[in-house]
Amino acid sequence: MKRLALALVLVSRVAHADDPDALYTCKAAAPTTKIQVNFKPDVSLAELATWVLGFSCKNIVFSSDVAKHATKVTVISPTPMTPKQAMQLFVDSVEATGLVVVQKPDTIIIKLGPHMPANCPDVAAATTVAPPPASDVDDELDKALDAGIKKLDDTHVQITRSIVDSVLANPMAVAKGARVVPAIKDGKPSGFKLYAIRPRSVWARIGLANGDTLVAINGFDLTSADRALEVYTKLREAKSLAVDIERRGKPLTLNIVIK
Repeated sequence: MKRLALALVLVSRVAHADDPDALYTCKAAAPTTKIQVNFKPDVSLAELATWVLGFSCKNIVFSSDVAKHATKVTVISPTPMTPKQAMQLFVDSVEATGLVVVQKPDTIIIKLGPHMPANCPDVAAATTVAPPPASDVDDELDKALDAGIKKLDDTHVQITRSIVDSVLANPMAVAKGARVVPAIKDGKPSGFKLYAIRPRSVWARIGLANGDTLVAINGFDLTSADRALEVYTKLREAKSLAVDIERRGKPLTLNIVIK
């Protein structure tokens, strides 16, 4: 369950690589804001960058050589942090891999460290087996969704635990299934609005429709990306999700059970 909640948070922040109009979600956090998050083991630097982008609104640039090196790290963060502490955690996490972080007023640059040879390949890059084409990955995800999601009625869905793992393992493919942008109501953040939902996407399969606004999960509101991360930490022991949405101006709850 916690993985599905994290996937929702990540997808709300991931831009479509082939979509020039895609948006990253960010809201600069006040200095006194408390940020708490649980990272999965071997989190990628791209996911860490998306996280820090969410509360700093800084541009993040990766040197082209960075992709040739190991880009995953395990981060354990048990206590709430200020934005300054969270930024330092990001810098420490990146530099623990041997890379260097250069901070400028509006931009963070990540590049090779002085002792990292430019031609040192990542373990994944050194293998003789090429990664599957993106279309094959999408097909595999579609097959997993077909087998792992059972729609009981318009508001009740049953999902296998393996499908949650598939969704989390391939957030970019899931991100292509819909456009997720912040929603504003009466001048205030009210959740995340969904557009351009593809019929066979995970969004459609769990009962979401174009124009729906994700308002809350298990009673916890989703008013910002930071708040969504807080909700994830509170839901890590949950065994079901009650996803509150607003559809055509009316409230509706989608109930998701993982087995």
